[in-house]
Amino acid sequence: MPPIEKQIAALEEKIAKERAKLADAKAKAALQNRKRDTRRKVLFGYAFLDWASSLPRSERKRIVGLVHARLAEREREAFPLSDVLLSIDATAKEKTQSKPKTDPETAFLPFPAYKS
Repeated sequence: MPPIEKQIAALEEKIAKERAKLADAKAKAALQNRKRDTRRKVLFGYAFLDWASSLPRSERKRIVGLVHARLAEREREAFPLSDVLLSIDATAKEKTQSKPKTDPETAFLPFPAYKS
């Protein structure tokens, strides 16, 4: 094989390796974005449910019902409205029964901070 053909083969091999590295980097970035998005949704859902538990029962039922109606059928089956409302009602009842002391350090948090 002449030297120029060896150079071409070596460059093609190098390009293939770099393309594989690029594909791996893109896959890793996509995985990180999915994890970040999932975390964002979980935190938002927690904050929403915590906020909803502070509303009067009739308002809570109305708002959660509106949100529930926007879910896909399979999501509504996985999270039945009655179960969601029972869970929020239990949280609301728990909140009214035991109010933790407010700490200026954690007063801005959307959930109570319990110190052990």
